[in-house]
Amino acid sequence: MEEDEDRYEEGSENEEGNEEATGNEDYSSLLNKAPEWSVGVILYNGNAYPLAKSKFRRSEYYFSPSWRPVAKNVSGDVVVLRDGKVSKYRISRHGDKYLQVVLV
Repeated sequence: MEEDEDRYEEGSENEEGNEEATGNEDYSSLLNKAPEWSVGVILYNGNAYPLAKSKFRRSEYYFSPSWRPVAKNVSGDVVVLRDGKVSKYRISRHGDKYLQVVLV
C-alpha cells in the first residue's frame, strides 16, 4: 500500500488541480476488489469493507465488520460509491449483525 500512497502524492504534486481525479483512481482499485453485489466500499477502522444499500430506508446503507475486507490498512473515513461519489458518513445504528450508515 505504501507504493500507492507514494504515487498518489506524486500525482497530486505534478498535476495541479487534478487531486480529486487522482484520489478517485486510488479508490477505483478498491471498488474493483469489491463484490458485484456491493454498491461501493466504506473505509472504517483502517479497512475497506463492501457496502450494501438498505432495502428499508432509502438514504441508508449497511455493512458488517465481520465481512471480509476488500483492503486492509487504508486511511480515511469515507464511503466510495460505484458512481465515483465520495462522501463522509456517520454510523446511525449498531445492530446485531450490521452497522447502518448515513452519508453526510
